[in-house]
Amino acid sequence: MYITPYGTFYGNSWEDFCQQCFKKKYENDGYQEMPADFKGDLGIEGFTRNGILFQCYCPDALYDPTKLYEAQRDKITRDLGKLQDNQKELADYLKEIKVEKWIFVTPGYTNKELVRHCQNKAEEFRLLKLPHLSDNFDVLIYDIEFFLTEIPTILNFRQDKLDIGPQEQLSPEEIADWKTKSITLVDNAINKHGARLPISSKNYDARVNKLTQLSIANFLNGDAVIRQWSEKYQDQYEKFVKVVDLFEKRVEEKCAAYTGDFNHLYGEIETELMAKLKESFSYLDSTMIDRLTYRVMADWILRCPIDFE
Repeated sequence: MYITPYGTFYGNSWEDFCQQCFKKKYENDGYQEMPADFKGDLGIEGFTRNGILFQCYCPDALYDPTKLYEAQRDKITRDLGKLQDNQKELADYLKEIKVEKWIFVTPGYTNKELVRHCQNKAEEFRLLKLPHLSDNFDVLIYDIEFFLTEIPTILNFRQDKLDIGPQEQLSPEEIADWKTKSITLVDNAINKHGARLPISSKNYDARVNKLTQLSIANFLNGDAVIRQWSEKYQDQYEKFVKVVDLFEKRVEEKCAAYTGDFNHLYGEIETELMAKLKESFSYLDSTMIDRLTYRVMADWILRCPIDFE
């Protein structure tokens, strides 16, 4: 098995996912799936009319980096060998197509030596002068991020959900450093959270500080998520910005007209925001929706669109 930001994959689920991606990404290139039958496969999962062959691989167990590299390297070697062993049968399917690229499609890899291995194998096979291979034959590795454009559509179709999380949690020192550089925003959060609690409540100062600390952590962790999202899915990120900007105007109006309990108002805004994000981004995992909601709420507390005056 292999854990990615877009889900956990096993051998069969990875192949199914890849086939859907191939059919969408390479439709205009005449992609043709090659199902394995009782005779076994020919070292490829499918091919395009412009000479690209694909072979998928995902381990069924969670391997350490060394074992993963060895498994991927050996799989490449074995399946490339089928191009030579099965050249006559392959020719019956490829006809006049000259193979330009053989692409090893795996969720991810961690050892750059796999790239060297592919280069060496490409050179080796060019020297064989097999009739169905181009003189420029190459061997490449694709990981899951080669299909970033297709992932939201495929996950939505499969009813899987996208979840991008922060790569690592912030340390108390990082949060403290941010607070010293953002004193005005921290003061805003203290004032807003202070207004949510009765001043006579037990441990008032400690509870306000705790809420402020959570807002800062949610803001910074959420920023890390949004940054990854914007880099990988620019269109969806831009839609997120528009949705949040419009909702922010509604929040400002709601706060200006509100005369009740501020903690109740905070809960109302959070619930409505979460529902709006779920409606707008149905392909996102509920955990990512939570992260985005907490980040936006923290931003509004720090900058003051949520106003409890």
